[in-house]
Amino acid sequence: MVGLIDGRANAAGRKGHEFPEPVASLLLYCKKIWPDIGLRELGRIVERKLGYKTNHHTVKSFLERNPIPIQLKLDLKTFHEFEDAYKRRYEVVRMFFDGWSKTSIAGAMRLSLNHVCDLIAAYKKDGFVALEDHRTRPALHPKNQLTLPFLEELAEIQKEYPRAGAYRVKAILESRREEVGNTDPVPSQRSISRGVTITRLFMAVPGPWPPPPFIKAPPEPGPPRFDPIYRHQYWFIDIRFLVRLDGHWVYSICILEGYSRCFLAGMCSEYQDELAVLQLLHAALAEHGCPETIVSDNGGVFIGAAFEGVVGGLGIAHPTIERGKPWQNLIEAQFKVQLRLADAKFEEAKTLAEMELRHAEFLETFNTTAHWAHRHRGDGLRKPQEVLAGVRGKLVNPDELADWFKGEHTERCVSTHGRIRIQRFSLYAERGLARRRVSVWLHDG
Repeated sequence: MVGLIDGRANAAGRKGHEFPEPVASLLLYCKKIWPDIGLRELGRIVERKLGYKTNHHTVKSFLERNPIPIQLKLDLKTFHEFEDAYKRRYEVVRMFFDGWSKTSIAGAMRLSLNHVCDLIAAYKKDGFVALEDHRTRPALHPKNQLTLPFLEELAEIQKEYPRAGAYRVKAILESRREEVGNTDPVPSQRSISRGVTITRLFMAVPGPWPPPPFIKAPPEPGPPRFDPIYRHQYWFIDIRFLVRLDGHWVYSICILEGYSRCFLAGMCSEYQDELAVLQLLHAALAEHGCPETIVSDNGGVFIGAAFEGVVGGLGIAHPTIERGKPWQNLIEAQFKVQLRLADAKFEEAKTLAEMELRHAEFLETFNTTAHWAHRHRGDGLRKPQEVLAGVRGKLVNPDELADWFKGEHTERCVSTHGRIRIQRFSLYAERGLARRRVSVWLHDG
């Protein structure tokens, strides 16, 4: 507080009128801490604090006679300097009822005028309850989540999967934390998107992946023709070109269970003939049983006699998609995920064995990370492997399965010289497999 003021300083400026010492001291103090305060506000503060009525003309005359040569530093806390949210709101309301105008409060507290008006209006309506924290913002807010360790974790995933979007990055992050037993909650997809943008700007992470120029925008898909409503109702099979290796193409052949979106079997092959498709189909049928329907396109390997014979013999329906409508085959959408998650690794592979390893890693990653199609499930299952839950289709007798693949697949025991005998032919297999039973596939005689 200011010191005592002499009699001449106490004179307010009107003849025969003097301010009492407490009033004069309060006026000078308020003017010191907030130089821009209005004259009417000063009179209002004096009236509410000390019960002394005056007007702005008298206050103006007093301040002209008693100028303040040195402005003291404002010792009021600004709105965001209060650690407790309730106290900062209370301070705004207290200043208003002490006589401060809303504009002066906004200036002194470094706050917008609209915010001040909203706080005062809420207090007048609901009292002190309005000053409590009613924010709907979650406790795990991006401001507290996007830490440097977390951004480094995101950057590591983005460098491994440079073409993955925010949803897949989040799914892979969840899967990795489960593997190491990390129970920290994973931020929302929106926070992941913010983090992905930050890492691209400041951590030398590859930018958004532009689609290759030869990929045309697909036509607007119509309603799904094959929409599974339970497990093993529909299987989907197709072949996808991957990359060229040593002058020839390498292909990805996969079988997908439609309801769970789980890959049942898949292989990376140099060939896309009937033999490769039958090998994959045999592996899927032996492990997962028979589906009701298997859907494919009109490729020659899928409408050939060998494939149709096995599928028809096992009582599996085999419709094909309409020409020019690839989206009817549900596996096409999953191949787009393969393009984003695995193609960058396929392009770096130098040998077929390395590509086969990358392909197996992709199938494992795909089946064990959250899938977009399951984001609204009520049971909380998000991963294709969890949704499939080990459920098998119609059981098929191994002998019956062998009968339908007879002529295409057989088993033989390798001799001590590494040879096998088929019909009247003796063929070399592998000497290292001597006296072991092996699987043999025959094609085109």
